Amino acid sequence: MKINFACSNCLKIFDVDMIAIEFDQHGELLFNPIPECTFCGATEEVYLSNMGQMQIDHMVMRNQIKTVKTSSTSHGKS
Repeated sequence: MKINFACSNCLKIFDVDMIAIEFDQHGELLFNPIPECTFCGATEEVYLSNMGQMQIDHMVMRNQIKTVKTSSTSHGKS
């Protein structure tokens, strides 16, 4: 699925083809792959554009974004 992003480094808007989008246990979005500006290569300065936010909202309303399940490191063994 293509999601629309904006870059505050070069001020361009672009799409990234996502493999997966999930929420972490704190409600933060996790993107796979990490969005990278297709114009300047920035990753830290990349954020959802207005259109991208609408795309995410639409996916949330359709229950298409799941929450990552935390795995327990304890398996009851001593």
